[in-house]
Amino acid sequence: MKIKNVVDESTCKICESTAHLFGVTDFNTSCYGNNIHRYNYPLSGYAIYYHKCNSCGLIFTNAFDDWSDADYQQYIYNDEYIKYDPNFNESRSEKNAQLLISNIKGLSGYKMLDFGCGDGQLVNKLKAKGIDVTGWDPFHNDATMPVTTFDFITSFEVMEHTPDPIKTMSLIDKLMPEKTGKYFFSTTVNDSHINELMNNWYIAPRNGHITIYSKKSLEVLFEKFGMKVIHFSKSYHIAYKAV
Repeated sequence: MKIKNVVDESTCKICESTAHLFGVTDFNTSCYGNNIHRYNYPLSGYAIYYHKCNSCGLIFTNAFDDWSDADYQQYIYNDEYIKYDPNFNESRSEKNAQLLISNIKGLSGYKMLDFGCGDGQLVNKLKAKGIDVTGWDPFHNDATMPVTTFDFITSFEVMEHTPDPIKTMSLIDKLMPEKTGKYFFSTTVNDSHINELMNNWYIAPRNGHITIYSKKSLEVLFEKFGMKVIHFSKSYHIAYKAV
């Protein structure tokens, strides 16, 4: 496994401000159980360092910046992944389906994309409810990325997995109509964990949690794409074209 060398001072991946070293944890650290089981796995011997932006509060690691999709599939999204994320199963997709159906008015009228759909369980559940939905995921689907646009895009537990938030949002932006479109996503912001340092349960490289946001960092990110973001909670957010 090749890990990028750590530097004392880095550049924020969203606002490009200075980011200093924040902390370090073993590669096998998991977010399973909200700290209960995080360190119960055998140590890998690979130290993963995270930086924190002085300006927008983004917490991120550069350790995997040079990895290819094949590297991620080999070392993180492999057959062992379910051990570190046992909720990556039908119960999560059922919860997300009910969340959308109960809270998104007019969902049945949207042309929808689940970006980062995993093995497609949520897509299948929504289709069974008559929703016009497509799923795409670079790690679980050999299909090419859609070339059409979508009125409504979702991502559940995706944004924390990207090593390049701006690149990921560029892809999502291209999948939206130029002046309309909504993006509903889940990722847990770090604002309430500011004093926990690396004890923040969401910092978990073995789960692929390599970019941890603050509310401010999300707002700065979406502003780059002419979008505003509303935070429904620390975990659920919606961004929309601000025209």
